[in-house]
Amino acid sequence: MDPQNTGLKIALAFSGGGFRAACFCLGMLSYLDKQRINGKSLLEHAVVLSTVSGGTITGAAYAIGIKKGQNFPSIYKSIYRFIKETDLVELSLERLISDDGWSQERIKSLINAFADIYDKELFDRARFGTLMADEVPIHLKHLSFNATEFSNALQFRFQWSEKIKNPGSKEPPRGIIGNYYYRIPEEAAAEIRMGDILAASSCFPGGFEPINFPTDFVNNGSSILASLSKIEGYPVGLMDGGIVDNQGIEPILLAESRLKRNESNNSKIDNELDLIIISDVASPFMEDYKASIQRAAKGWRNLTPGRLLLLNTVLLLLSGFGIYWFNAQGNVLMTVLSAVVATLALVVYLVGKFLKSLPKSFGVPTFFLKPLGKLLRLKLQVYETMIVNRKNSVMKMVGEVFLKHVRQLNYRMIYNDASWKNRRIMNAIYELSAGAKALHKKIQDEKLPGYLMPSPKLQEVATLAASMGTTLWFTSDELVKKNMLDSLIACGQFTLCWNLLEYIAKAKQDRTNLTIDHEPLLALEEVMKKEWQLFNEDPFWVVKELNKNLQEVPTRE
Repeated sequence: MDPQNTGLKIALAFSGGGFRAACFCLGMLSYLDKQRINGKSLLEHAVVLSTVSGGTITGAAYAIGIKKGQNFPSIYKSIYRFIKETDLVELSLERLISDDGWSQERIKSLINAFADIYDKELFDRARFGTLMADEVPIHLKHLSFNATEFSNALQFRFQWSEKIKNPGSKEPPRGIIGNYYYRIPEEAAAEIRMGDILAASSCFPGGFEPINFPTDFVNNGSSILASLSKIEGYPVGLMDGGIVDNQGIEPILLAESRLKRNESNNSKIDNELDLIIISDVASPFMEDYKASIQRAAKGWRNLTPGRLLLLNTVLLLLSGFGIYWFNAQGNVLMTVLSAVVATLALVVYLVGKFLKSLPKSFGVPTFFLKPLGKLLRLKLQVYETMIVNRKNSVMKMVGEVFLKHVRQLNYRMIYNDASWKNRRIMNAIYELSAGAKALHKKIQDEKLPGYLMPSPKLQEVATLAASMGTTLWFTSDELVKKNMLDSLIACGQFTLCWNLLEYIAKAKQDRTNLTIDHEPLLALEEVMKKEWQLFNEDPFWVVKELNKNLQEVPTRE
């Protein structure tokens, strides 16, 4: 048994959610770093890290930082300054305009431009090989930065693990980089830029196009990566890891299986991991669906496509005649106006012809096309209602129904497994916000001690943090007036403090699955109680301590 791997083992799962997730997770890291057990910070007891999308910003930067020998204050400062100072949108658009560094294989795209900015501004050109080097061991033994591949709808993991002691005949000794269908050789993975990994992990649909592996990754002269593009099945499109697992839970369970194979610690009951801490910045709640109300058929809504086409034809004929007539009269102004009207009418006519041809180009059967002519007699009022309803339902399906269903399925993997009882914490951004009914009910029913009720001041900060959109930027109003950056970091800190205290309170009543390795964590209760009181008095007290080490960070205008 490896003596370095004994004691409390923690796994961290950082969810997606843009800068909201990145800042919230930075708060979690900073609070874990503050606690001390067994001569080390609680953060140093984290042996597994799995990140998705916005969580990869913080998780990958932290992993690279400790691999380079940096201390936590230095890493915190680097991530904080990147988020506050770097205008990702402006810099990426400037990169997109530039002609340097693009090729027929690595095409100009917004996600590739973002990757270049991540590479330069956040990772200082670091590559995945930095994390693969064994010369500098770190406390994180299992790393996975997660994307989704668009050929098999599976997770695509940029992962690296300590060696499996007894791998199978065809099993990579450090786990599969990629997935079952796309296995990246170690020598090729070492050449991948961390900026490209972050881009793949945070490439959310709608905002970005897919990033293609390996062609979009071959921008550093790597012949090893370039050779992969010749293999059948490549290139493969990668997008946001949150599409299939926005909490990054599956890689945690894969790491658990490797740990179990490598360890023979009899003090463990079922699982090698003593505690999984899952960040979650997405709300589990859904707003009621509201169908659009059909408006009265007045004005343009009273028209039909057939009437519009008829009017357009008349307009085209009249404007054509106008060109001839006014030109004969020598009236230049009216001739030009008639020509403009004729051009617009001709464009409408051509667009109509194009739309009419679309069904055939998509292979719609002829027998189905025949009754479509009746749609020309529908009023525009009906079209408006149908379009609005479809837009609302599709947006709700993609943004809420689908993602929340996937979220529930992933949580079930550990919450429906009795072996993970007392070994899991969900640290959610919305838990302590004003009006959190579940929290109030737990305390009213005496399921939790009364001191865990957050103060109005703390709830105000939590509510503000939860209101942040899923973006990769802060507006000047959010940075200056709302203090959103510090509010998100503080929320990650005091919410984790609250969840650890809740965990300890429950563990004292029911010690299922607990071992001697949990005792140092449980012993932190009194320290964290005092810190919880400080958070209630000033939610920013830890942020203020950390930010003393920062030189003045300018705010973007």
